[in-house]
Amino acid sequence: MTAIMLILLIFIVCLLLIMLASIWYMRLMMEKIFGEKHRDMEAIASTGMIPESWSRKYTMKMIRLQQTGNEEELRKTKRAAARSYLRKLRRLTAYVGKTNLVDSEETRKQMLRELQKVREEWSDEANHGSAAAGA
Repeated sequence: MTAIMLILLIFIVCLLLIMLASIWYMRLMMEKIFGEKHRDMEAIASTGMIPESWSRKYTMKMIRLQQTGNEEELRKTKRAAARSYLRKLRRLTAYVGKTNLVDSEETRKQMLRELQKVREEWSDEANHGSAAAGA
């Protein structure tokens, strides 16, 4: 009888630990999936610019290329960065358009206008390589 109780107790403890780990993991994933998008939306809404987390990789590479004087590679990197930003802006726009996690329809419309404005600034850079927007 004692062995059965011990096995049952171990099973319950293990089940409890699995449940706690699952809850922790789900919170982590929710923060990653939704938290990042909402931080990016907030950064765009407050500054009207690309979030720093998006541009960090490209900015460092462009600084290195500018220091070495490799203008052709710098131009290619700027265009690649602009294309990457546009892709992320399209995804963020689609998310804002369909999510229920926006305060109101007015907030959604305002955020969509802001995203469209930033997207237009970067589309010229991606298509033509002009310096219309800085990274």
